Amino acid sequence: MGLIYSRLKLMIEAKQNGTRFDNVITVGKQHINLSKNEYNKVKNEYGISLDTINYKFGERIFGDDLIKKCLGIKELSTIDYSDYENANILCDLNNAIPKELHNKFDVLIDGGSIEHIFNFPIAIKNYMNLIKTGGELFIFTNSNNHCGHGFYQFSPELFYRVFDEENGFKIKEVILMEHPYPGAELSEKQICYKVKDPSDIGRRSTLVNKHPLGIMVHAKKNRQTSIFDQNPMQSDYMKTWENNEKKVETRKQNKYKKLFKKILPLSIINRMKGLKQLYSFSIKRDKRFYSKWE
Repeated sequence: MGLIYSRLKLMIEAKQNGTRFDNVITVGKQHINLSKNEYNKVKNEYGISLDTINYKFGERIFGDDLIKKCLGIKELSTIDYSDYENANILCDLNNAIPKELHNKFDVLIDGGSIEHIFNFPIAIKNYMNLIKTGGELFIFTNSNNHCGHGFYQFSPELFYRVFDEENGFKIKEVILMEHPYPGAELSEKQICYKVKDPSDIGRRSTLVNKHPLGIMVHAKKNRQTSIFDQNPMQSDYMKTWENNEKKVETRKQNKYKKLFKKILPLSIINRMKGLKQLYSFSIKRDKRFYSKWE
């Protein structure tokens, strides 16, 4: 688990836009990976000098001092299952956290733990309970092409439905990051795309791509309320149920589609549909859902 340039950039820009990082909790100790070039970006773009920190560029080390410097953290805690990395709060996040940990922190940072926790609904609820009203969460985890890395890979829709008004939250950013290797820290090539809420677009954010995708989530807790009184539901199903529509094909087919069905074998029709899907479900082509984040 850890922080790379794009993840650090998201949090630095959040701080510049008003996020308070005074009292921060991380889920597990955070490694940090910055190349010399990426360090210079941080220094030149955000005016943050790390010269006083004995950081060895390109090495994967614990980054407590670095993130404190970049984000202005006054108090930094770590929650983990065991103390093998010297976490100061020991807790199995598969189970509900003690009440004394509720509403305690300004910011929670997860640099890659949630995909390894089996009981996701309880774990994410714990995250939501750990932060104060007005506090914010930053979750950095896996999306496409990370099968086997952890228990799960996550879709943008999940986080939009979890961090919604009913649960007292609002999404500030959901960003997909495409990188060339399974280890995101192995390359400076991190191509990032903002993702819109499928509920706003009115369809699924289906995505097929060739390279590993990480997902970066930034959400804010606007009010204290009971979490998951209603289980989150996928937005396209909600729309169908609310409109009392049957999930059947009712659209009129144009004459060309009817003709194709008459003259072409089903295998050819299915291949054409499949190729159209591969073309359409592209992070570069689907402009309604995805826009570059730079």
